[in-house]
Amino acid sequence: MQPRNTLVAVGALLALTACSSPAPASDTGPDSGADKPHGYVEGAAELGEPQLTLATVDAVGELALTDLVDESVVAVTELADVSAVSTDGRHLFATTPGGVTIVDTGVWTVDHEDHSHYYRAEPRLVGTVDGDGAASVAGGGSATAVSFAGSGETVLLDSDALGSGEISEVDRLTADLVVPFKAATLVASGGTVSVLDQPGAEIACAEPSGSIATRVGVLIGCADGAVLATLDAETVGFEALPYPTAVAEADRATAFDARPGRPTVAALAGTSGFWLLDSRERTWSRLATEAPLLRVVAADDTGNNVVALSADGRILTLDGATGTTLSATEPLLAATVADPALLAGVELTVDANRAYVNAPAENAVYEIDYADGGRIARTFDVPTSPLFFAETGRLS
Repeated sequence: MQPRNTLVAVGALLALTACSSPAPASDTGPDSGADKPHGYVEGAAELGEPQLTLATVDAVGELALTDLVDESVVAVTELADVSAVSTDGRHLFATTPGGVTIVDTGVWTVDHEDHSHYYRAEPRLVGTVDGDGAASVAGGGSATAVSFAGSGETVLLDSDALGSGEISEVDRLTADLVVPFKAATLVASGGTVSVLDQPGAEIACAEPSGSIATRVGVLIGCADGAVLATLDAETVGFEALPYPTAVAEADRATAFDARPGRPTVAALAGTSGFWLLDSRERTWSRLATEAPLLRVVAADDTGNNVVALSADGRILTLDGATGTTLSATEPLLAATVADPALLAGVELTVDANRAYVNAPAENAVYEIDYADGGRIARTFDVPTSPLFFAETGRLS
């Protein structure tokens, strides 16, 4: 019998406002902000390990945060009529009728390649950005891009200000895709990808769709493959990464996913299997699977594991070299995948040790040890349907 934990809010609902501040940390000793140039903000405590948290938005709009270490749960706020959720690894961006409401979950990781810093502060409501349609988010740079599907407009927010609890708009752009990259901003429009405020830096990219940051640079999907943006000093360079052979439109890679910080990313290849794109080697691999997939995430490089949600509701661990199924759970999400409205809010996320997936119809969030035979490590019960879900505290 697998352990089963009930999500019950501890303490009263936090009365959060857009100008609320995290509880102050000590101004002396190892957590002092005086010597914290690496992502520290006032009131945060630096800790020795990632502060991983599960954020769920249920059927009545309640946002709850579950600490994955001690399993404590805090009810943060209620959000009205949420239709989509995105995250930059720290903030939750919830699409509501008025635009996108931003909540700081209070946990984040700052990556310095050879080491990382881990922070915790009080969660807080930051505010709302006006926009039309479902919002998607791309972070990881000096700006955070919030793109609205309804209008095609992207709002660039100052990332430092956002981390300090303020919404500061840098720009509003109309483009197919906008992706922050360190201090630069990549803009896909009119059949090319270019760099905002860097004249002459551009590359052809028809029908851009999907982007992801890797250890090497930023990948953007195109009709004929992908482009890779890399950085040399402060100058962005581009490379074309075409598919190895012609690919039918239905089988193109249009959305990428991976455990943050990996060089290899995964994407669905229609109903026949999945793609792996190695940004370090600049190579594509297309692998067939025994079952159609709905979600796919490249989990690691050493074990070559890929985690996927199959069309029948199972969580699979796949061999990244052959596509073979290494392990499979029971159909944990059978009722959820049968309902397109519920499936739209399902998120499969992977960290160094576990995979997590929300199952709205089953009123649960599952934690799966994908490297240990797909073992269900924990099941978190949710009183009402967890329509939306994100893991925060990790790299974006």
